[in-house]
Amino acid sequence: MSRFVARNIVVMTGALALSASMALAYDKGAPADPNHYPYHGVVKKDGKKINIDGAVMRLRTNVKIKKGELHYGVNATPKQIAGWNVDVRPDGKGLPPGQMTVEEGADVFANNCAMCHGDFGEGAGKNPVLVGGFGTLKNQAKTGGEDGPEKTLGSYAPYITPFFWYIKMAMPLPTPKKLTNDQVYGILGYLLQLNEIKVDGKEIEDDTVINADFLKKVHMPNEKGFIYNNLRKPDTHNTRCMKDCRDMKKWTVMHIKIDATESITPSVEVPRYNCGGKPLSIGANGVPAAEMKLAAAGGGADKGKAEYKASCAACHDSGAAGAPVVGNKDDWAARIKEGKTTLYEHAIKGFNGMPPKGGNMSLKDDQVKAIVDYMVNKSK
Repeated sequence: MSRFVARNIVVMTGALALSASMALAYDKGAPADPNHYPYHGVVKKDGKKINIDGAVMRLRTNVKIKKGELHYGVNATPKQIAGWNVDVRPDGKGLPPGQMTVEEGADVFANNCAMCHGDFGEGAGKNPVLVGGFGTLKNQAKTGGEDGPEKTLGSYAPYITPFFWYIKMAMPLPTPKKLTNDQVYGILGYLLQLNEIKVDGKEIEDDTVINADFLKKVHMPNEKGFIYNNLRKPDTHNTRCMKDCRDMKKWTVMHIKIDATESITPSVEVPRYNCGGKPLSIGANGVPAAEMKLAAAGGGADKGKAEYKASCAACHDSGAAGAPVVGNKDDWAARIKEGKTTLYEHAIKGFNGMPPKGGNMSLKDDQVKAIVDYMVNKSK
């Protein structure tokens, strides 16, 4: 975090007010060097420093302002700065203290991550796959169901350290920020082991201790797979029309309307990263499209079956993360005694390790209740 940002966390209102009367300016920077990341502190010939993210480094104005003259806010305290300055850079700067072995991290992953990502990072339901995909990034998913690229943590991510920041702040999905620094280190170590990433030419073992120093030594397979352009240059170079502009009344704007739901949904026998233009007769998680339409229309004893297979089967068919297995009377006996009102509430709002609505927030409450009814009927 730059000093400019740190000192102005609590004075943003004043900065916005000033922007109307003061011109903000920055110098164009030299192209970023992909072999030296991060790219902060690039120095121009005139001696001015720029930031790779294009942030304004200072105000350019002829008005001289004395300290405290604006009467906006106060200087941020070290505690306030620490609360905001939680990012972790690709070079590892920002990683906090903490450590955990890979074996311990595997247990943390099983209890907090497997419900969505599978016990071994293979992905559960529609949730992201974290392992594998090596050698697939050059694949092109054309029409007819060709294999497309499988972008996972191991095959696609250029750096591992920023994932500490992401996992710490956003995961697990239903209860973000619950993981300790030690636990996040353990999870990352387990994922690196699953992806067979070597560090200093050595394999990651169960007793390997994962900490900041270790992660800084990790080089991901796709580290050189990205081209870093100068982020200060615009993506387009069109000239703004100021006169003799095109008469839009003579032009027709075409809006493309395509329902790609089935055309990009792989069948259960095909890898999940397989995409193609040909419509498939099999819907999500192997549920026939006709059955999905029947479930949407409602009716029948198995009204919630299709939604169950699409959103809940990943955990409740396998018992991942302690989920009660559908059809196992012992798993469900005590739960059924609690009554459907309680089961509905747990399913809709989330309970223990299960996220609200099984992680599929697009489900309506009535659909969730139908899923619960289906699960209970199959487990009596």
